[in-house]
Amino acid sequence: MKQKTLLLFQLFLAVFAVYAVLKYSGNQRLYVPLTCLLTMFLIGKVETAVTEKDKKEEKRRARAGKEAEEKRTFKPVDCLLKSKNVLLLTDAIHHLLNDLGLKVSRSPDQSVIDRLIRASDTSQVTFGLKVLSDVGELSENWDSWGELSQFDTGKGGEKRLLLIGSNSIHDEGDGKPQFSDFSANVQSLLSSKSIVAMTTLTFYKIYLLCQKKSVDPTAILNLIHRHPGGVFRLEQYMKSSSQAA
Repeated sequence: MKQKTLLLFQLFLAVFAVYAVLKYSGNQRLYVPLTCLLTMFLIGKVETAVTEKDKKEEKRRARAGKEAEEKRTFKPVDCLLKSKNVLLLTDAIHHLLNDLGLKVSRSPDQSVIDRLIRASDTSQVTFGLKVLSDVGELSENWDSWGELSQFDTGKGGEKRLLLIGSNSIHDEGDGKPQFSDFSANVQSLLSSKSIVAMTTLTFYKIYLLCQKKSVDPTAILNLIHRHPGGVFRLEQYMKSSSQAA
């Protein structure tokens, strides 16, 4: 709009300069067209500056939009690798599971289960997801064992419990991410209860594997379903895949 207005004003000045040459006499016949031409030159400079400003503003808006989109895209991943808030972790995992095409829903009758996961609407196996704020939260005296045992058959049936615990370590040093693991005692405890667990870092690696390498997430769910109990390692899937090949 600004550019059109400036162009119209320049056109008006050009017409008026011609009019002055034809109608005026004496000094006015010289000065008026000269003033019009000088004004047109200055307006041209202003028009160039306005055009450059508009281009920069357009680029800035495009860059801001791209950055906002990237933040929306990577926010769940950032939360997964850094947060210790169970609600945020659950939402992040929910988002990433949906992104992989899996069916995720809330548990209608068991509040201890954070999410229900299925490979598809017709899948016979349902995974009950329980999210932990930290892998160190698990112990023999953990309050939720009793409630969770009512969900998991632990025998390769139609229900399987999956624990995902945050294993990020807050580091105030160089900012390089640090990660921990389930303790040896907890790993033995999980095995004895036939319950499968993984860290948020492992889940992140699974997400990347499915997204970047086009691995079918259903194949990994099947492997988790057949897992005897303990901590699930991505290397187990890689080993299983190489043997199958």
